[in-house]
Amino acid sequence: MSYQLFIKEVGERLKRRRKALGYTQSELVEILNKNCNQADDDFLSDKQMSRFESGHNCTRLDKFVKWSLALGKTPDFILLGIDNTSDRNDSKIDQICEYLKLCDENDINNVLLFVKAMYEKRQH
Repeated sequence: MSYQLFIKEVGERLKRRRKALGYTQSELVEILNKNCNQADDDFLSDKQMSRFESGHNCTRLDKFVKWSLALGKTPDFILLGIDNTSDRNDSKIDQICEYLKLCDENDINNVLLFVKAMYEKRQH
């Protein structure tokens, strides 16, 4: 995966979560800027948020953490799309898939063999 694609996906996750919570970009920026003034390094403009959500800008890791907490998610969600806040089976399967994307081919093949063996065990 290229850096540009990664930044675009991070922005898309932020945007989807913002919309799921019913916030406009301006409302989210207002929440994130709470207790900041324009001279602060953490101050965020609407234009910066727009550029970030569209994958044209990136930001510091500490801001990712702040944003994810403001959106009720872990940093894993914003950075990697891994949602560790849900106990639903579908969410767990999604988590497994996201972690697998970070593994090498050999590890993926081993996981496939393991899952196949568990499935076959249940069929008998």
